[in-house]
Amino acid sequence: MLPRGFLLPAALALSASFCALGCRPDAEPPDEGTGSDTGTGSDTDTGEIPDPAFLNPALGDFLVVSTQHVPKDIVVQKITLGNTQLLIDGQTVGTLGPGSALGELTGDRLRIFLHGALALGTHTLQLASHTPDGPRFSAELTMNVAAPDVPLPQVWTELDPDPRDVGDALLVSGVPPDTLLGVVSGGLDPTLRLYRADEGAWADTPVLETTLEGYVPEVMALGPGVSALALPPAPGSDVAVVRVAYRRGEPGAAIVTRDLTIAPEPSIGPLQTAVDLSADLFRDAEFAALGRPFLFGDVLFAEFLAADDAETPHPGDRGIAHVRRSSDRGSWSAPERVPTAKPLDLDALGPALSLPQLSLGAGISVRLGQRVTGLLTLSDAGAALVSEPGEEVDLSPGAPAVLTTITSNLGARTVAAVTPDRGVSIAFLGTSGKPKNTVVSVPADKLPDARITAQPAAGALLGYSAFLLPYGDAAPVHLVLGDGMRTYVVPLVDPEPLSCRAVVLMPGLSGNLDAPAIPLACLQGGSLRVGVLKASLADP
Repeated sequence: MLPRGFLLPAALALSASFCALGCRPDAEPPDEGTGSDTGTGSDTDTGEIPDPAFLNPALGDFLVVSTQHVPKDIVVQKITLGNTQLLIDGQTVGTLGPGSALGELTGDRLRIFLHGALALGTHTLQLASHTPDGPRFSAELTMNVAAPDVPLPQVWTELDPDPRDVGDALLVSGVPPDTLLGVVSGGLDPTLRLYRADEGAWADTPVLETTLEGYVPEVMALGPGVSALALPPAPGSDVAVVRVAYRRGEPGAAIVTRDLTIAPEPSIGPLQTAVDLSADLFRDAEFAALGRPFLFGDVLFAEFLAADDAETPHPGDRGIAHVRRSSDRGSWSAPERVPTAKPLDLDALGPALSLPQLSLGAGISVRLGQRVTGLLTLSDAGAALVSEPGEEVDLSPGAPAVLTTITSNLGARTVAAVTPDRGVSIAFLGTSGKPKNTVVSVPADKLPDARITAQPAAGALLGYSAFLLPYGDAAPVHLVLGDGMRTYVVPLVDPEPLSCRAVVLMPGLSGNLDAPAIPLACLQGGSLRVGVLKASLADP
């Protein structure tokens, strides 16, 4: 997703994309993010290109509810396949050919994929075909996204009867089928055991176990100072590698990494320092410390505090280190600071679940200036990008916070912010069209009088954004559902209270199926329990 400030005017975007239509060799890959073939197509050069048109609806606007999690179909005509493109909010998203994550455009149907968790507001849709005389446009349709007016689903959990493992913290990352569940055990000899997703469930046995020598968790982060990621194999290789990164020493003295080969022959790579406090980045700091690491392919991000004056905070004391892996995966580059236009704190890093990409790790939640939520991603060239909604919406300003983000179709973002004093806020945001951005504070009387014990788990459930809040033994897990305007709190007490020190959900869209069932993992009294979160529009 591009930063909102980088969006181009429609005419310029069309000009660039239509140049690509006529000039790009057919052997080149599809446009990034669209999965569409923008070649000339079979009809472009063989006859007159007609004006594309919508048929049903043909004019005006139409309604979509924010929880819609089935495709939206629109009847179209006079489409020139491989040429006609769809514009959403004035920006071309390509020809929506086979493999597009956004939708499909055929000779008689436009299908837009929707996964729920949409931002309220409006979006414009338009079709455009390229001709030698310039683009030919359809009429413009307006999509109105509104909150649903239906009863809430009933929700319950089911756990396997026997514990799988023991541990102190949980982590989850990756894209199916390479999703990883991590169980971190502390103590004198910290260890990490990793389980793979196996046909929509967690595997019975770990795929690997590794020691975390010198591991030190960051208490305020509500999550382990550990990250793990299954790396994509090199072309033509069957070698499967998992990279592990963790916070080492006090006060956050270093982030170290290790690559572990799990197939075809298991092997353990050397422990390497990705960044430590001796780096030039921290040279002038009176006090410095590194926070949680986040792996992002061959890039590592880590939150840090580097204060020139340990007694008086200044904007920019909190930042993010950006470290690149060498092309041969043999070493790490010198760390750089993720840049901002002016001195500005970047903090509160957390996971971001992308529903369209079915990924936990396509972006990282971040807070700007200790008040505005954003998303940290990489450009095609590998540069760090921080994008934020065009309309600034404060989210727990000034307070230490933990962020968890769900991104969905049409630029929608739902962000949960948890503060140590048990306050929970949900931001409903849009980065495209004319969104109705808002922040809702979850009423304190709807939540337990206890502190949250771990990072919220994120998912989608029958189109609602869903965040699971664990409270350890003090109270059952509470589910916060959102519809773009309101929040609903559901204690998970059926068929028995679900008490978890930490809880995670498997990334995916299984919560939007006709019979929703999202695999979960829960640390219950130090024991790992696995099961499913289920929902129904009728009594279970």
